[in-house]
This record gives sequence, structure tokens and C-alpha cells, in this order.
Amino acid sequence: MPSWASPSQMLERYDARTLGDIVSDVGGRVTSAALLTDTNLQAALDDASGEIESALYQARRYSAADLAALTGNSLKLLVRLTCQIAFGHLWERRPWSDDEQRERAIERADKALERLRKGEHVFDLDGPKDAGLPDVAQPTISSIESLSLTVDEARRGYYPARRYPTG
Repeated sequence: MPSWASPSQMLERYDARTLGDIVSDVGGRVTSAALLTDTNLQAALDDASGEIESALYQARRYSAADLAALTGNSLKLLVRLTCQIAFGHLWERRPWSDDEQRERAIERADKALERLRKGEHVFDLDGPKDAGLPDVAQPTISSIESLSLTVDEARRGYYPARRYPTG
């Protein structure tokens, strides 16, 4: 499965000079045009996509089909999250570079992913949006009337009371 963001979407969100510096293995800066086909950038996007899938599948909130069906702002959020995580992975390639910026990038991506995993943030799909809402069901009068409470009366408090059905 392809990654949830493309190199061109990554370039829309991050400075091409910074990306060109951190993906380069030869000491020079990779140009904007070359970033579109850079294997290091694509590997970071693929890794980030795998990390997102792992987190969201573990929480059983989304399937691959759900993520592929995203549109609008939810799709933009998925692309943004993929790029954030990929940017953190790219910074890990340069451990001697700006540690503070790298840590901020990784921390921001981890927090966003954790919010999705916990359900604090959700994509615009009906199932996950409604997952946090309580489903309250109370017994109907006819279900209570249909219970034979003779057994409960015979127990005279020696055993715990019977639980009534809630649906």
C-alpha cells in the first residue's frame, strides 16, 4: 500500500532546503525537483504511514479502507500527520544536528498520533465519531412485568438481588 502522503505533499508542508539537507547522504543539498523522487524521503513517508496504521489498527478505530476513504479536512489531517512523523524520522538520520528541533518534531507527531489512538481526535467517519458516545438502554415496563419475581421474594435477602435486563 502506498504511503498516506507523497513527497510533493511533504514539500508543501516543510521547507525544501531543510528537507534537502536532511535527506542528503553526500553532504550537499538535494534539490526540490530531486526530492520528489528521493528514496530517503519516500522511505520516511512509508515508515510514517506504517506507524500510523499500526497505532490506529491497534486501537481498532480504523481499517485501511477507512483511511483510504478519507476526504476533505480529515484527509488533510492524515497527510499532515504522516508528514510530521516522516519529518521526525528524517531528523533521526542526523543525530548531531539540532536536537531541540528534532525532539519537538518527534514529540508533536507522537502527541497527535496518541490523540488519534485514544479517540481524543477522530477522522470524519461515522463509526469512530460515535464511538465515544454513551449508548444508554433502560429496561422497558413490559420487560420488567414479564419477570417472575417470585424467586426473589422467596430468597428474603439471603442472596444478591437479580439484575434486570437493560435492553
